[in-house]
Amino acid sequence: MSMTNETLGLEKQRDNSNFFVRFFKYFVPWKGDGAGEVIRKIIFVGSIVLFCSSINQLTDFLETDKETLEYSAQIQSLEPDFSDEVNIVGAKTGGKDGSDAPEAQKRQVQEWAKDLQKRNKEVVGWIKIPGFCNSDGKEYINFPVLQHEDNDWYLTHNIDNQPYESGSIYADYLIPINADGQADNITIYGHHMRKLGTSFTHLAEYKSGIKFLRKHPIIEFNTIYESNQEYAIISCFVAAINESQDNGHLFDYWRYRNFDDGDYKFSTWLDNIAKASWYSVDIQCDPEDDYITLSTCSNEVANMRWVIIAKKLDEDDDKEAVIASYQDKKDKDIYFPQVWRNVWGNSRKYLGWAY
Repeated sequence: MSMTNETLGLEKQRDNSNFFVRFFKYFVPWKGDGAGEVIRKIIFVGSIVLFCSSINQLTDFLETDKETLEYSAQIQSLEPDFSDEVNIVGAKTGGKDGSDAPEAQKRQVQEWAKDLQKRNKEVVGWIKIPGFCNSDGKEYINFPVLQHEDNDWYLTHNIDNQPYESGSIYADYLIPINADGQADNITIYGHHMRKLGTSFTHLAEYKSGIKFLRKHPIIEFNTIYESNQEYAIISCFVAAINESQDNGHLFDYWRYRNFDDGDYKFSTWLDNIAKASWYSVDIQCDPEDDYITLSTCSNEVANMRWVIIAKKLDEDDDKEAVIASYQDKKDKDIYFPQVWRNVWGNSRKYLGWAY
């Protein structure tokens, strides 16, 4: 057979249709395609559809994230100037709720809080971790603290009482923060959203080790009746939220509000937070002191909480000495709930703030 006949055969098979038609036929099943070619094209088309859908979802996610960050920045811009404020009432007198101290002076709302309460009358304070900043130098945790008549509303609403996925930072409603006083231990809740700069997401970074704790040991928390108050972190731990997670045992840290409550003794509370803490610290803690408990989700194991407890510093506390006293604990000396041990053993685990 001559070479001429071979080339004539190829000429007859050449597709001389429009370029765009040829391009379309290359990727889309067409009459005359073999079975393998049809399968290849179907897989390709399916991949394109999936890719486009993913891009669309990613765009929506990033747009939502952008809106969330913009709103978060707007709220943080409301941070009051505490520098010129002084406390109206100094040392505590009598009971925390004022019930056994009728002679105690009523606390007055500080000037810095009045504008915030015009925006939302349920603002009861402001919380900030100074120096714990993003790349723009803005604190990750720098928010108003709200308090509703239940603990559900601000899980899904912002300071303007509008639905908001990230929710707000809010205080336990069972102990009102008012002119008469406050609880021995105020629990403050916030979501772990796994999104940059939102709610209590970045509290997870205290799992990263002792260096981080030493760098960010102080929490500034002021109720609307106070200014310039500092709390030193005294415990960081993971906690179960029901008995089934820990062989029938439960340290219900959120119920330790007033230590003179018969069922919730200070000594029991102090023993539990020391036993479960990932770190140790040398600081005098007494039932007459004020404490805050920050509570958020711990996603390394489902339905657990990451808890940080801090004590309000008083004139007898040497802040620098407290910071210098922080020590890492060995894993074997830390109490982990059974559900945690089932997954990670008796050891700490940090998977990043976005986990």
